[in-house]
Amino acid sequence: MRTTLAVERPQNVPVALALAPGLSMLALITDALGGRSRGAPESWRRLVRSVATSKDAMVVRSLATPGYSVVPDLVFPGDPATDVAVETQIEMLRDLPGHALTDELHVILNGPVPPHWRAAADKPEQWLHGYADLLERTWSAMGDIWKRARPLLDREMERVALAAARGSTDAVLNDLHADCMFRDGAFSFPDTQPGRFYIGSRRLVLMPMLAGPTALVSHLDGPDLVWIGYPLPGVGALTSSPKPRGKDDPLVLLIGDVRAAILANLERPLTMGRLAELTHHAPNAITYHCDRLETAGLIVRQRFGREIHVHRTDRGTALVRLLSI
Repeated sequence: MRTTLAVERPQNVPVALALAPGLSMLALITDALGGRSRGAPESWRRLVRSVATSKDAMVVRSLATPGYSVVPDLVFPGDPATDVAVETQIEMLRDLPGHALTDELHVILNGPVPPHWRAAADKPEQWLHGYADLLERTWSAMGDIWKRARPLLDREMERVALAAARGSTDAVLNDLHADCMFRDGAFSFPDTQPGRFYIGSRRLVLMPMLAGPTALVSHLDGPDLVWIGYPLPGVGALTSSPKPRGKDDPLVLLIGDVRAAILANLERPLTMGRLAELTHHAPNAITYHCDRLETAGLIVRQRFGREIHVHRTDRGTALVRLLSI
């Protein structure tokens, strides 16, 4: 099941990038505490768990029960068209009256309140304050890492702005996430509660998150804009340095050091040029090895304008995970 957003002329869609650290905190909370593993670094998951308490159970259950993806708008960080500080979002949550939550639940659920939201519906102010408290504690644990991510965020802003200026929004949409795709004028992604939307004349706001490679958050039915939260490229650089793949690494022994490095770096789609930079090999060498990896069904390549984007296939991902040490 997939949610679809029709974007017939992506080159004409106004695109912006907003920084919303509160959205990252939400993604990490559901990953670390809610059983919705999205591949966040284990060191980050431990930080979030270290500040959690037993009182957070009601909030986490509402946000992360498997099989549900629709949540009230008020859990998101304010106006998505602008950068919103976590401190501002926390104040907003604490100032909201309880009926703000119950009113939103009534609108989005359009029927009986499901079990995972009943406690919140019965005690809405307690839920709002509980979410604000959990958000504040999570931010206290992760705030320094967000600050360290600023160069990566700046680079991502430049990448998105350049793509928009070149009319290559379709390439950006196709590269946001391993499970997302842009085909035949439609952006789609897996969803347990799928829907179909049309962007029309609305703006598109992209929100890079400190999150695992399979995290994705979206809001596609706003009156003036739609927004999509996706994993910030390169977040691995913010964790401890990965263990080098030496000659005894199982993946290296099986497919060779260059091809192992290519597969290991494809946690998200990358251009051929970026792969050459990351693996410290010449572009013609990367082309040669990608030819072999594609023949083996471990990667696929797609051309967008002048750039070729490389995607790791499910088979390639399974191989990397099987042989990781």
